[in-house]
This record gives sequence, structure tokens and C-alpha cells, in this order.
Amino acid sequence: MRYDDPSHFDVESSRMAWSAGDVVAAREETESIESAVADAVLVAGTTSAPPDGHAVLTPRDLAPRLLEAAETGPVALLFGQEDIGLTREAMARCQILGSIPSSTAYSSLNLAQAALLFMYEIRMAATVTAGRADASGPAAGTDLPSQEDLEGFYRRLHSLLDSAGFFEGTAKEHMVRELRRVFNRALLTRREIGIFEGVVHALSRDRLRRRGEP
Repeated sequence: MRYDDPSHFDVESSRMAWSAGDVVAAREETESIESAVADAVLVAGTTSAPPDGHAVLTPRDLAPRLLEAAETGPVALLFGQEDIGLTREAMARCQILGSIPSSTAYSSLNLAQAALLFMYEIRMAATVTAGRADASGPAAGTDLPSQEDLEGFYRRLHSLLDSAGFFEGTAKEHMVRELRRVFNRALLTRREIGIFEGVVHALSRDRLRRRGEP
């Protein structure tokens, strides 16, 4: 069978999965990162070269954070292409980044090995915390917004800042990523997003009033 045969992945993955064939069969494919993580309340990315100013955790420290967030909704763990990793745009969608503390001489690991290390730590954290879940559910104030909610907020914020001339004289795409990084680092709750949405709405309404628009 040729590598470029459309059925190559299905055949090879099923052959290598052995008793985990059901996992391969249950996979879902999406056309974009946006659609893949739309309902996630927390998106964690993986990288060997995290940018400055971003919250970065080891796989062991990241695992319990993912499990905690999973009590309120779906979570996502993103891996990039093996040769280039996650793009800057993809990392801008991540609230947390995970990085394996490997040797600086060989910082980039094989994708399958990196995924195995992260999955192992998640499994171990889940085993340790099994049976400890509070029957009352997550504590008040920890309800996290979905990525779809966050993206809607970012669009409205960027539109307001753009109309106010905030991006003039700047590298807009870079500044947008920086703003997202600030909010992502804060891990905003639904209530906090609601507060910021109120701020954006009030400022937008004030701009319209000053321009004499209804």
C-alpha cells in the first residue's frame, strides 16, 4: 500500500493499535483548531520553546490542572506538527502551555513520545485523585467559559480597540496575540468574562453616543 493512499492511515493505525482499535475508530476529525476546541473550557498547548510571558507547566504539573478544569467541561491538549510544533496563532488560543523539561541539546521530542509523556501524567493524576471528587461539584466561581465564548469576547474587544485606533502604529497581529496571552494567563471564569463583556459594551455604547449615533 502506498503512503499517499487515502486508506493508508486507517490501515496502519488499526494495525499498530492492537487492542486499542476502538480508540482509533472513535477519533474525530475537524477542519480547523477553532472547531476542534470550540466547546473546551481549557486549552493547553505543548511546545519545546514557550514564548516569554506565558504560563508554562511540566506534564506532571499540567495534568491536575486539566483534570480540575474537566470537572466543568471539555478540555483540550494541543500538539503541533513534529517539525514545527504549534504555530504562534495556535499558541495564542492556549490558556496554558506544557513543556517537557528535556535536554536543551535535544529539546524537541518525537510527537508520539511527547504525547505519551503527557498522557501518562494525566493518567497518573487521574488515578491518584480517583474517588476524591466532591459530590457538590466545582466550587462557586470556577465555571469556565468555552473557547467559543472566549472567541466571541475577543472579536468584540478587538473590534472596539480597532475602531478606537488602538492598533494604529503597531503590528496588529502581534498585538492581538499579546492581548490574548494576557487574558489566557488569567484563566478567566464565565463571571469574569461577563464583566469584561460589560466593559466592552459600555465603551462601545459611549463611542456611539459621542458620535451621535443611536
